[in-house]
Amino acid sequence: MFYRSQLMAQYGIQAVFSDKHGGVSKGTFASLNIGCNLGDKPEYVEKNMALLCQAAQMPRPHQAAQAHGVEVLYCDGAAQYHQAQADILLASNTATAVGVRTADCLPILLADVQQGIVAAVHAGWRGSVAHVVVVAVHAMLAKGAHVDNMLASFGPHIGECCFEVSLEVGGLLHHASKGKALLLREGKWFADLAKVNMSQLLRQGFSIQQIEVSKTCTVCSSQPAYFSYRRDCGKTGRQIAMIVAP
Repeated sequence: MFYRSQLMAQYGIQAVFSDKHGGVSKGTFASLNIGCNLGDKPEYVEKNMALLCQAAQMPRPHQAAQAHGVEVLYCDGAAQYHQAQADILLASNTATAVGVRTADCLPILLADVQQGIVAAVHAGWRGSVAHVVVVAVHAMLAKGAHVDNMLASFGPHIGECCFEVSLEVGGLLHHASKGKALLLREGKWFADLAKVNMSQLLRQGFSIQQIEVSKTCTVCSSQPAYFSYRRDCGKTGRQIAMIVAP
């Protein structure tokens, strides 16, 4: 159903990444689909969210309409699904959870372990090119966070094993990562989203020890399996990555 960030847990931060198992959705969306407006029954999505939060012992997270951009949504109070478009959700008050949905894009959870400021970031290739994780870090700094106290956990996402890209997209990611994210294999270009975003965090002053990276590919992993937009040709559910400070 989910796994916890071990790095975050060392500092009392609850941060979890769901997979596709343990829910009630049927067919294409079987079984723990957290994505709304995809064709799944709303009551199934609602039940899945309740089951996940109960199992993880976390409050429901704030969510937003994601748009592969760099907009920041500041969240407080009771959780809700915001109609505003935002790919960075930030909470500076403890006990307020935030989350982002993915199905191949890279979910990044950030926390300042001293101030209790947390953020959930949706980083697809467009967001990575736009330095979405850097925008998130700067938004946290504006709320009183400090880079020395921050942690980053990268969840399951499409790996460089499966993320074949065009020359144009590859060039953009190459530039965004300062040349650290592309691999040429059998005449085809493959990209590593984690390396793009890690390189950006390192340039913001993070150390390697402050960053945790999942090696699980959402396309080809089977134990556990994940929803994958690319593998399933767009007809699929969504995972969620969510975080809350105590």
